[in-house]
Amino acid sequence: MLSCDGRILEANESVRSLTGCRENDTAFSDLVVDFAGTFNLMDLVQARSGPHLLNIKTAAGPPQSYDFYFEQVQNRILVFGRLDARELARMQKQLLSLNQELNNLTRRLHKQNAELARLNQEKNQFLGMAAHDLRKPIGLVLTYSEFLLDEAARDLEPEHQNFLSTIHDRSLFMKHLVDDFLDVSAIEARRFDLNLQPADMPNVLSKSLEINRLQARKKGVNLQVDMDPCQKPVVIDAPKIEQAVTNLVSNAIDYSRQGDTVRVRLFCRPDHLMFSVEDNGPGMSRQDMEKLFTPFGRTRTKKTAGEKSTGLGLMITHKIITAHNGKLHVDSAPDRGTTITVTLPQRCQFEIPEE
Repeated sequence: MLSCDGRILEANESVRSLTGCRENDTAFSDLVVDFAGTFNLMDLVQARSGPHLLNIKTAAGPPQSYDFYFEQVQNRILVFGRLDARELARMQKQLLSLNQELNNLTRRLHKQNAELARLNQEKNQFLGMAAHDLRKPIGLVLTYSEFLLDEAARDLEPEHQNFLSTIHDRSLFMKHLVDDFLDVSAIEARRFDLNLQPADMPNVLSKSLEINRLQARKKGVNLQVDMDPCQKPVVIDAPKIEQAVTNLVSNAIDYSRQGDTVRVRLFCRPDHLMFSVEDNGPGMSRQDMEKLFTPFGRTRTKKTAGEKSTGLGLMITHKIITAHNGKLHVDSAPDRGTTITVTLPQRCQFEIPEE
């Protein structure tokens, strides 16, 4: 219903939903898209004949065509509108066309997803085969270089000793790279299975730290360990947890300077186990923390001695911990160091039955 000056006094819910108009605040002419510039409300009211085809602005965006009838009753104007039949047919045709296009796009998407899955499977197979074939020759180079360093290094010139040390270090890096590729291949192929067995958590941490102690000693970083005695064994895949701990501690050492301290703590609680790795290195921003456990994730923080890494170790660590129903929490800020805390829930623990 309109006033004599064309202002909307009352509108049903369909009108409000279609146009977003508000009564007493909108003129009917404000809703009309007047392409020809000839719209005159009173001419339409006095003409009485109908319907009158008008294009109406919509809250959703594009205008729609409606057939309107106008009837003046005393000092009010009644307006009745219905969607133009031709417009309705056009919209239905457009909707069918869009639906067909959507179906075609969906079929293409399914086809492309299937092709991507096939290519990803082939990539994983190639990655696993290549890494497996590389492991043996790299292992031989590493073993022989270690033997020469232990048995014959003192008989070599300093320059040759340096060559041998470089061969050993690069071979060790390549071994870690191959191992990481094998782990990633297994993860993406959904073959990352756990061999759960009862284990003593302090002993597991001690084993993993043996490797890190040599790394810390070479770099002049203090490795401090505090462990609670655990009364119960924990059901875990011990080699994989050792790998996770080694990755976390090694990463902390990489970002530490000479004289810094890396602290490893183990807390045994009735309902959970928790261990943390803390360094006082350069720390990270929130943006860097968000990509910390992503494949090949690179942060803007540089390692203090330019150490090389595959960019996969922390992603694999995250997979290991979450596969144990555990959680990782990162607390870090620029110039404040980093603490990564791992929590394993109570259901990982078990009592050894008496024989």
